[in-house]
Amino acid sequence: MQSFINVIGVVIDYRPPVPTRNSDFKCQIRLVDLSSQEESQGKLDFDIFRPDVKHMPECGVGDVLVIYQAKIQQRGYIGILSNWSTAIHVYSAAKIPSPPQPALDYLAPSGKDQGHKSSLQAKEYVSWLYHTIDKTYLPSVEEFKIQAIQAMNMRTKFCELKDVRGDSFHDLIVQVVQPPLSRGDKVTLYVSDYTENHAFRNYAWIGQHEDGGRDGDPYGYTSGKPHKSAHTDWTGPYGKKTLQITCYEPHASFIERNVKIGSWVRLLNVQIKFGSDNANLEGFLREDRGIFAEKLSVEVLHPQEDPENINCELKNALRRKRDYEKDKKAQLREMKSSEQTGKKRPATDQPGEKRPNARKRRRHQRAQAAEKAKIAEASNTPPQVLNYQGGLIYRSPVYILWTNRDQVVCENPERAVVPVPEILQPATYEVTTQGNQVAVSLPFTCAQYRVNVRVIDFHPPKLQDFATSRKVTEFDVLSDDSGSDFDDSDQDDHRNLNNFASERVWEWRFALRLQDATLVKDAKVEADRNEDNSFWVVVNNMDAQLLTGLDACDLRTNPEDLAKLKEKMFILWGNLQEKKSIELAVSASKNIPKNKAARQIIERPPLDSSDDEDAGKSGKGNAVKIPITNVPFTCCIRQYGVKVSEPKSAKANAGDGKRWQRVFGLFGTKISGT
Repeated sequence: MQSFINVIGVVIDYRPPVPTRNSDFKCQIRLVDLSSQEESQGKLDFDIFRPDVKHMPECGVGDVLVIYQAKIQQRGYIGILSNWSTAIHVYSAAKIPSPPQPALDYLAPSGKDQGHKSSLQAKEYVSWLYHTIDKTYLPSVEEFKIQAIQAMNMRTKFCELKDVRGDSFHDLIVQVVQPPLSRGDKVTLYVSDYTENHAFRNYAWIGQHEDGGRDGDPYGYTSGKPHKSAHTDWTGPYGKKTLQITCYEPHASFIERNVKIGSWVRLLNVQIKFGSDNANLEGFLREDRGIFAEKLSVEVLHPQEDPENINCELKNALRRKRDYEKDKKAQLREMKSSEQTGKKRPATDQPGEKRPNARKRRRHQRAQAAEKAKIAEASNTPPQVLNYQGGLIYRSPVYILWTNRDQVVCENPERAVVPVPEILQPATYEVTTQGNQVAVSLPFTCAQYRVNVRVIDFHPPKLQDFATSRKVTEFDVLSDDSGSDFDDSDQDDHRNLNNFASERVWEWRFALRLQDATLVKDAKVEADRNEDNSFWVVVNNMDAQLLTGLDACDLRTNPEDLAKLKEKMFILWGNLQEKKSIELAVSASKNIPKNKAARQIIERPPLDSSDDEDAGKSGKGNAVKIPITNVPFTCCIRQYGVKVSEPKSAKANAGDGKRWQRVFGLFGTKISGT
């Protein structure tokens, strides 16, 4: 919940504007009033973001600020943040008259500030506050200027852990990777930004030597023999990626109250030097001996609260952590696979035991798969499927055709409909080389289209799986992140810091196979007649919300929402769901898991939708032929590219081990019926 307030306070600290990684500027002003002037931790920080440095306020010590419509933010302590509606009036200390006279002269640096008029009551309060507050709690003019200069130089002190050296001071943005350890008047932190420094201590995998593993195993997962260690409870990160920092007062008390394992923090003026063993670098965060001894050098960062203005250094650290987690899980999977491969096969010559041959094992597996399919589909099997003498027969249903042209609407109605074969043509770009026109093949192109299509397939094959859940992670703020990269099925999840945030979110995730309706004369024609003009489109969470008008949830435990989804999709695809359920049941009953029709139901759709795929064809022989009874509709689709793994270096056109893959997605389309 966002709260907006008006604030009047006296300036005691001013950090001049600096450019952010975006297109705007940021400055920070620290304020006090009568309620907080005597408290070392009672000051209020005001963060200001504006697109032009000319619109930033200029303040001196003792100036009074009147702030309208500031947003409250909590970062371990309460602060306020500007937004598009915030107005700021600056009353210069030298021009504030004695009460009861109101302060009339103020500076309004932007048009928004000038457009907001202060009331007479606010102006009278400015005079009263300035002449009432104890000036001994304010810094001198010289101290104020020194502090502003130090703030300007602060950005040059930022350093990633891989670049820190002994006998230096740095500002750090790091994550706390172990619970803070309190030791009386000081607290020990173990922090990492997921870069590696050869002078750091090596934290190896549990039971491994600290001197690291073999080549290609920098974390020491797979080498060495078990031995006792003081860090047997270490949960990562592994390798030389963690710095120990000893924090003294006043920072220690703040850390005990507000910092925990998993917290991202900004630490200012950290002393880096070799520890008492003279073997590894350590950090020390001490009390400021200068003019502001009580000033905190610890700030808790909350990237998910304001993802649009997330610090660039923090975003880079999040990306490094994400990559580290992926590499770690890959190595652990490799370890597990190697362990399973090295296990001896169980003895089969024990009394009363006989290992079944391959044919019997396959027969048993097919029987189990068929039984599971029958049970899973029992609740969704339409009444046209009857069990007769151990087999299935199909009774032809009667469907009423309707038009859904008025029930499915999309954006850009003025744009012409594009034929699907034209969309599926390989992307090319013409260049001039030595006076000749040359067509260069592209893996994809960024384009949007309106198409007239009908749905001939969907994935997953069950509507209950159209919505999926995932953990809310810190990586959600990254624009290039996909939640699917961190699956809950990973065996080492109990070692992941993300487990400390157990909140889950449900999202739509499904795909539709569309067929060009302009080339299909009869709506009852079977889907495999014109498959050359069909392609898969993915439907992401936001576009699915627009399409269905529903929010994603657990459809297996919410039958009412599942029923609503069925009604919506019935408008879009007619009897397609019944057709897939029947074909799946028939295939399962005949124990033909390798049938092409069964594969079409079981397998996920291909990322790249080409005009020559044959996934829509049913197998020959006993395959059930059921016509799809739905009608065309117009929708909007987009073409774009995603990076996928590519083991062949010759095809890796998107970087090391990656290539571009063409993908189509549905957008701007809504089912308006029901």
